[in-house]
Amino acid sequence: MKKINPYVIIIVILLIAVAVLGYKQWGGKKNNNDTPQIKNIDVEIFKDDLQIGKADAPVTIVEYFSYLCGYCKLFEDEVKPKILENYIQTGKAKLILRIFPPYELGQAALCANDQGKFLEYHDYLFENNGNIKTTDDLKNFAKNIGLNKSSFNQCMDSLKYESRAKDWYNQGISDLEKAGTPKEKIGTPAFFINGIPVVGAMPYEDFVKAIESELK
Repeated sequence: MKKINPYVIIIVILLIAVAVLGYKQWGGKKNNNDTPQIKNIDVEIFKDDLQIGKADAPVTIVEYFSYLCGYCKLFEDEVKPKILENYIQTGKAKLILRIFPPYELGQAALCANDQGKFLEYHDYLFENNGNIKTTDDLKNFAKNIGLNKSSFNQCMDSLKYESRAKDWYNQGISDLEKAGTPKEKIGTPAFFINGIPVVGAMPYEDFVKAIESELK
């Protein structure tokens, strides 16, 4: 009888052990207690929030995003137009926008809002986010969409909205932490639909589910 190499036996045992560990880690039934449960929270709404839609809409969607975030751009291009058409323009929901760092981007959006052109500037930033390098770029963008350059520059240089831009970030981190979001998933885009967290670049159907549950 051919003698079995003991090293082969050891290797086989190790492979079985790895397979069992992998099954328990990824393939086996997981204990729900091992997975952080993201929960609904009360999200504070501020008088000076940037808002799209009717103030009395029954559903409030709070979005935390960055103009430099690729997944935020994906939401902006593919999901947001459907939400606008089916829920915001019909008066069922309103969208509140809160901008994550770099802080200069939040300040620039608010400076554009001072001149009544937040949405135009917002769209232009997303369309040209690959060209954002310095504050001068933000000032040039303002000129490109017809804002008063002198007023916009003065608003930016005075740091008029620096504290507000920082407040958005701090509020966003606080809301995500209160919802029990795992640290590795804290970031943008992040949404709260009447306090229901929808974190990440989720498909339109996920938003429909959350919105419709609130409309009922």
